Order: sequence, then structure tokens, then C-alpha cells
Amino acid sequence: MGSALDLTYGAMLIGVLFATFFQGVLSVQAYIYYESFPDDQRRTKLLVAAVWLLDVTHLVLICNTLYHYLITSWGDAAALLVPTPELELHVIFVGLPSLLCQAFFVHRIWLFTRGNWVLASALGAACLATCTITVLISARLVGAQTVAAFSHQTSEVIAMFGLGAAVDVAIALVLVFYLQQGTTHFDRTSFVVARVVNYTVATGVATSILAIACLIAYLLSSHTFVFIAMHFSLGRLYTNALLATLNSRRALRQRLQNQPSFAVVTTRIINSVADGEYPLSTVTVHHSIKDTC
Repeated sequence: MGSALDLTYGAMLIGVLFATFFQGVLSVQAYIYYESFPDDQRRTKLLVAAVWLLDVTHLVLICNTLYHYLITSWGDAAALLVPTPELELHVIFVGLPSLLCQAFFVHRIWLFTRGNWVLASALGAACLATCTITVLISARLVGAQTVAAFSHQTSEVIAMFGLGAAVDVAIALVLVFYLQQGTTHFDRTSFVVARVVNYTVATGVATSILAIACLIAYLLSSHTFVFIAMHFSLGRLYTNALLATLNSRRALRQRLQNQPSFAVVTTRIINSVADGEYPLSTVTVHHSIKDTC
């Protein structure tokens, strides 16, 4: 009995603790964002508020679930076998913020490609399909009589994790490709491109690794809650990546503004990044005479 609880509600407890930690990190990042970028577009500010609220709602749901199993139903073994409505619905509140964050990066691709609707639509459709699968899984779990139902959605779970990881890698690769097109022989400009590329790769790799880890955990031990515990933090990995990307502009601006300069050069990459949710338009890129030779 003890071993079974370790891999089910024990794993869920650890998952909630990690989710709470990432929620704290997200809250700090959101505070830094609103303090650092008061002039950002309203839609970007609303996006940050929306993903933060969705993640808070998700945290409330999983905490309430954990409280029900470990406190309210303490000593009631039968209660451990019955899923709570909050546990059944939490999947949606992982999928929605993930979709919003993916849409942010797909929109950036649309900007960098100067309105390539075919590419943006293909990636957007894949992101929407992933979110639709999460809603479908949640709908099938509503009213389930036993927690074992979480192990019976094999094809949907595989599709959700597999497609999600593939989309993240595709978005990262496309962004890196188009960002590299903006590289020039100017050292400071190359620095900006390199930093943005680093953040982009980190975003796609981190979310993909966790999605693949969730899939592996599900395939190896679908009868446990290990994959559910890991899934608790997947949405927050997306939202933290989004906030990290937005807040990275602060360091870029400080680095560029501190460079000694004798000439000012405006580059295509800065202008392309400036248009939209990742505005660097207030950054003046300075190059020394050595850079321009």
C-alpha cells in the first residue's frame, strides 16, 4: 500500500510542490515585466495577465485536489480511487496557457517571415490541435468513476505530449532560422541576434524535454501518477518561457546602451524584432569605428 501511495498521491504531492515553485517564479517575472515595460502594447500586457491568471486557477485546482485526498479524506482508502472534479478539469488549465504562449511565438514567426500565412497557419493549427486534445481528454474524464480512467486515454495522451513536443521544436527551429537571417558583420548586432536565438532555443528545448518526459513516464508507468505530477508544471514552463523572453529585453537594452559608440547603425533584425510583442524599437544599437570597418 505504501509503495502504491508513493507513486500516486506521493508523486502528486511532489508535482504540486514543483508547480507552486514555478508559480512563484512566474509571479516574480510578471512583476518585473510590468515594472520594466509600462509602455508595452496593451495586448501584450493582457496576455501576461491572462496566462498568470490561468496558471493561478490551475494551481488552485490541483491544491484543492491534494487537500481532498490527503486531508479531507484522510484514512478513507475508497476515496482515493474516485477522481475529483478539479482533477478532471485541471488538464484544460494546462492546455490554455500553453496555447496562448505558443500563439505568441507563432505570431512572432509571422512577423519575421513578413506575413507568411502558410507557415504560421500550419504551426498554429498544430498548436490548436494539441489544445483541442487536452480539452477532449478532460471531457472524457468528467464523470469518471475511478482514477484508473486517467490511464485509459492512451492514444490521446500520446498525441497530446508527442504533438506538443514536435510543435515546440518546430517553432524554435523556424525562429532560429529567420533570426539567423538577420545576422550582419556588426559585432553588436550579432550579439543581439545570438542572445535572442539562445532564448528561443532554450524555450523550445525546455518545454519539449518536459513533454517527452511526461510521455515516457506515461508509457512506462501509466498506472501511477508520475506523468500527472510532471504535467502539473508543463503549462508553467510555457508561461515562464514567455515571461523570460519578454524580460530578456531589459538585459539586452542595458548591454547595448552601455557600449561606447561613434556611429549609429540601424539593422534589419532590430527593426523586425521591434514590430510586435517583442519590441526593441527603443534600443539604439551603437557600433564603434572598428565595427564599421
